[in-house]
Amino acid sequence: MGYYGEKFAKWSSIIATIGTSILAITATITVTVTLNAWKIDRESSRPYLSLQESPKIEVKSGLSMEFKFNNVGIHPVVNLASRTLVIEQELKNKPLQNDTYYLANEIPQNMASSLLIKFKSYEVDSSEPDVRPYYIVLHLEYTDPFINQKYQQTLYYRWDGIARSEVQPVVHVEVWEKESILDYLENQKVDVQL
Repeated sequence: MGYYGEKFAKWSSIIATIGTSILAITATITVTVTLNAWKIDRESSRPYLSLQESPKIEVKSGLSMEFKFNNVGIHPVVNLASRTLVIEQELKNKPLQNDTYYLANEIPQNMASSLLIKFKSYEVDSSEPDVRPYYIVLHLEYTDPFINQKYQQTLYYRWDGIARSEVQPVVHVEVWEKESILDYLENQKVDVQL
């Protein structure tokens, strides 16, 4: 092999190495973009529970609140578990209620499910013209059965009780209230997770 043949072989080898490197980088980028697109698609299809309407409050035969959740995701919700905490707004005493519920049925897309909080008569006397205000913390855990992924949501509400025999609405808390509730839960050593 002559001088030019060796140079040609050397340059051919360099060009082949550069070409192979470019193909490898392109393949890596393609795989990364595809995986990211798949993750975005998976997350956009996940189940997600949203409060369908403002909670209904009944005071006829004791005090109860009904929270209606709707699965606004594409995949169904299975193994729904919830922890419900009812806390006096002064944030001094132990939670008034700390209940756990497990739902057996699947909640498909656009299907609603209810969570009922029933106050015991010794906790809240709804016949009184005034009932003190409470915070309500709802922690939801559920699974997407298609990808076997677990999800959690924690929702914070304020109910201003009954003032002069008028039932007040349940509303979302403000940021500072959520921070106060989180401090309270830490100080009381109450874990909302299941």
